Amino acid sequence: MGVPTVVDAVTIAFDTVNYLLAYLSREMSGVKGNPLDPLNRPELKELEQQEIPSETKSKMLGLVGELEDDEKRQLIHEILAPLGQNLMVTPKEVDDFIADMAKVIATGLNCALHESVTMDNVVTHLH
Repeated sequence: MGVPTVVDAVTIAFDTVNYLLAYLSREMSGVKGNPLDPLNRPELKELEQQEIPSETKSKMLGLVGELEDDEKRQLIHEILAPLGQNLMVTPKEVDDFIADMAKVIATGLNCALHESVTMDNVVTHLH
């Protein structure tokens, strides 16, 4: 078990294609989000929940649009891997994330393994 700190390029490319399709589908259907945003920019959650009709997928991406998600991932992997481009990417805030996760894990272990350490005094056992 570990704390994930990297993302592969296949996942980034796959998510980008899906967000692009969701964005275009949203624009084609005339959905308006925040009325205060003149650019009508969607939020991530909106794009993730956007239903994309199969005809829109195939119209925008041809045969690739008709592929199932796992087939799209596999295709992207087959393209990137031989080129040496399936890189592992570290988020820019990874150092802060790791420090935070280290504290969470240390706190959990201290509380679980030492009877005298409680949630009230656990902070005194971290440095």
